[in-house]
Order: sequence, then structure tokens, then C-alpha cells
Amino acid sequence: MTARPNAPATPGWRDRLGRRMRPGGSSDWFSRLSAVLAVIVAAAILYPLAAVIYNVFITGGTSLPATVRAALASDILVVLRNTAVVIGISIVIATLIGAFLAWLVERTDIGMRGLTRFLPMVPLFVPPIAGAIGWILLASPRSGFINRWAQDLLSAVGIDITGPLVNIYSGAGLVFVFVIYLIPNVFMTISAHLRNLDPALEEAARMSGAGVWRTLFHVTIPSVRPAAIAGMLLCLIMGLSLFSLPAVIGGPARIELLSVRIVNLMIASYPPQTGMALVLALVVALVIGLASWMQYRILNRGNFATIGGRGIGVARVALGVYRLPARFLFLAYLAASTLLPFFALAIVSLQPFWTPTITFANFSLRHYRTTLIESGYAKEAVLNSIWLGAAGATIGILLAAVIAFFIARNKGGFSASALDGITKLPGAVSHLVIGIAFIVAFSGAPFFLYGTTTILLLAYIVLYMPQATLSASTAMHQVGRQLGEAALMSGASQGRTFLRITLPLMLPSLVAGWTLLFVLMSGDITASAMLAGNRNPVVGFVILDLWGGGSFPQLAALGTVMTLLSSAVVLLTMRLSRQRHSR
Repeated sequence: MTARPNAPATPGWRDRLGRRMRPGGSSDWFSRLSAVLAVIVAAAILYPLAAVIYNVFITGGTSLPATVRAALASDILVVLRNTAVVIGISIVIATLIGAFLAWLVERTDIGMRGLTRFLPMVPLFVPPIAGAIGWILLASPRSGFINRWAQDLLSAVGIDITGPLVNIYSGAGLVFVFVIYLIPNVFMTISAHLRNLDPALEEAARMSGAGVWRTLFHVTIPSVRPAAIAGMLLCLIMGLSLFSLPAVIGGPARIELLSVRIVNLMIASYPPQTGMALVLALVVALVIGLASWMQYRILNRGNFATIGGRGIGVARVALGVYRLPARFLFLAYLAASTLLPFFALAIVSLQPFWTPTITFANFSLRHYRTTLIESGYAKEAVLNSIWLGAAGATIGILLAAVIAFFIARNKGGFSASALDGITKLPGAVSHLVIGIAFIVAFSGAPFFLYGTTTILLLAYIVLYMPQATLSASTAMHQVGRQLGEAALMSGASQGRTFLRITLPLMLPSLVAGWTLLFVLMSGDITASAMLAGNRNPVVGFVILDLWGGGSFPQLAALGTVMTLLSSAVVLLTMRLSRQRHSR
């Protein structure tokens, strides 16, 4: 039976699917909604950055050359030198340690696979300000627990020391704490890279007679160079943006970094020196942009070893007698990054005042009662941080999921590529720049949002949109296109396909992303230091206030509560994810 020559051809399933998935096709309300949300997110990111430059240098009467001359006339060169030395040394050390830990997990028989992969990520779930204060309580020259215990122990064996054994208020102490919080960035990128590489070349090198270390230096390290460079760039962005560590440790050590100078120009000067702060913040943005360009050039040369495909298995390096020391290294990192600082916070929070002498009979919950119950100010700060973290994480991860769906369905188009770049822009710009931008853009008419929780919520969403989109895009890539295409062919709209099929399958990765966003937002201190106010305080703002007043027991109580809260949220979401996965 032949078809009539003039009969219209029946459209194939690919044509029908293409019309349904194209913007403007049938049941395309979700595409329009996705486009509107994408425009809103892009505007929330770009508008403050454009507004700060326009208001300060075009209509604000601030002369850029005069501001630059004023900056150079001050001691800014000393601050820049301090920043370069501390951040540079910290990045190098964090890269070496993070890469070694990743190699131990992915290429050796160290065992404890789930635990060793999780331990290096623990500092991400503890507010940096809590860890920094914990180490101050541990290693303060005169009252630190470690110094007092070391003196007592050495005196018991007849050795007397006059000075402190360790001093956190020093350049080495500042670098040490920076390294603790930079290692997860390197470990995360290199570990994922090693996990996805075929180890065939490494096995071939060992079978050809190359030893473990020769294979490591000549095959493995060249193959992970792209991931190492990416991890170092993440460390640079985080290191330049961190305010809490150089504020609480660098201040007493008289080592001022650029982040502290920028924040002080905005909140400790009257009137705020916005022009000067912006010039210094643009220096940070320029350094990050230059580092990103260098990364692009290095990776484009392609002069590093690459391993294609996936192998059927990994012949892991036998550590032998070094297996126990390798495990001890992970436990030592956990102790330095989390356990010891938390121990110090908990002990001091139970004491009447900060003293290295522990007397259990003097322990009480008085500071918890004073800080969290009797003080309405601190209690309001904790509640504000909790709901801002929960609301910001929920809104951010849902927006990121919709944007990831929009980008995947419009892959290759200009709008999708532009949106992907814009949502990652806050990751390439210092948090300090964005904080200043939000102050300039939303403090005055017509918004008048300064000191409100609204401006904090908007700032948190923008600041951590790169982390949200990274989690959402990873989740999106794990969902095959076949299921969505089958649903569309069955008559479902894109909105129904997303809500009933794509979103439930993305949920485990989105829950992990939500957890990270909650911890980052609820413990944020960089944006909070500039955007929060006495009317709507958050934990980061109150911690800085308590630190300035020297209220160490109350500070320890608040830090303990936030650490326990973050840990509880992480453990709860991990448990829920495992239960869902096991069904």
C-alpha cells in the first residue's frame, strides 16, 4: 500500500519532540517561567555590580585617579604584601596536603573509604569563625590550653620553658588556620578527578618497573594538573574573601589583610569610605580574573598528561607499614580542623571565665542561658541565621534546579551559555565586592533595605549561587535525557516532566547542595559584617560584636551552638538521603 503523492508527511517523533521542547512550542509555560526566573537571577547578580560602579564613580563624585593616589599614599602596600604572602603560602601548603589526601583515598588501599572521603570535607560544615576562635582558645600565648598543658607536662619532667610553645597570634598561626579551611577545595576537585580517570597508564608504568613515587610524579601528578589548578583557583577566591580568620587572628598578630581593610573602610569609618573600599575590592577582582585567565591559558596549552576512558578497576597501591600512619594523618586533620577547636569552645563555654585550668566543679550552663535565652539580641541572631540559611538554601537550590533544567534544554544556545556564565560570576568575584555592591545598590532609594533581613537573603542567594548551580547541574547530568523525552512524547508538558520526573531524580544531589548552602549561609560572616545591623542581627554580626568586647565564654557558647546546629543538619540530611537511596 503506497501513500498518496500529495498527502502531507506524518511528522516523526523527533519532529514532535523538537516542537514540544522548543520555546514557544505546545505546553511551553515552564520554558517561559524558566526564562523569567533566569532573567531575575541574572539581574540580581549584575545590577548591584553595575550600580556600585555607576553610583560611586559616575554620579557619586568620586574620582578614580584621586582614590587610587590616596590608597597608594596609605600603608596599603604593606597590606597587599601581607595578603600575598599569607594567601600564597596557604594555597601552596593546602594544595600539597589536599592532593596527597586525595591520592591516598583514590589510589591506595588505605581503607575506610566512606570515612576517608568524608573527613577532609568536615571543615566545610563548621563555620570558619568558630574554628578560628577555637584555635585561639587552644594556642593563645598566655591562656591557651596547649601552652599551659605543655608547660605543666614539661615542668613535671624537670624542663622549664618561659615562652609559649605555640602562638596562634603569628604569621604561622594565621597560615595554619587558613590551610585548614582551604584543603577541602583542593581535595574535592582532585579526588573527583582521580575517581573519573582510567588508571591504565599508572598500572602500565608500575608494570614497566617504575616505582610508586616515580609513577606518582611522572604520571599521576601531570594527569591531575587541571584539577589542581582549579582547586588552587578556588582557594584563591576563598582566601581573598575570608574575613573572619584574618579579623580574629590577624588583628592581635598585627597582620592586616586586604579583606579586613576593605570591611573596616565600610563599617568602621565614618562616613564609610566606599570609593576606597571599592578600589581595593576591584584589586581583588582583578587578581581573581587574572588567575582565571592564567588557568584558561595553561589548560588550553594541553601540555599535561591526560587519561581517557574508564578502566574496569583500580590496582591500588599497597601502603603496607605506612597504612596506619596514613590513617593517622586523616584523623590528625580531623582533630586539627574540628575536634580540638570544638573541644576548646565547649570547655570555655562551660567555665565562669576563660582559663586554661579545667575545674569540672565550676562547669555550668550559665553562658548558654545568658547568651541564648536571657539575651534577646543573641537569640534573635540565632533565629535569623537559621531561617535565613533555610530560606536562602531552599530558594537558591530551587532556582538553581530550574536554571539547570533550562540550560540543559537549551544547550548550545546563546541564552543558556550567557546564563551559565552569569550564575557563576559571583564565584569569580570576591564576596567583598558583592557586599559593597549590595550596600550601594539597595541601601538608598528606592529600596532602603540596609540592615534588613531582605538584603541579607538576597546577598546570600547571589553569593552562593555558584555552589547552588554546581550542585544542580551535577544532579541534572545524572538524569538521563531518555526519561524526559519519553514523558514529553507521552504528552506531558515540560513543567510536568520537570516536577514529576526530573526533580525527584535530582533530589538526592539537591539535598546535598541544600545542606552545603545552609551551612554557608547560616555561618556567613563576610557579607553579614557589612549588611547586617542592630535591628536584624545574625550570628556572624553578633560574633564580631562579642569578639570586640572580649566576651570569650559567651562567644564560645554561641560558636558551640552554631557548630552543633551545622553538624546536626549535615548528619540529618545524610541520613535522610541514605534512607531514600536504600528504598
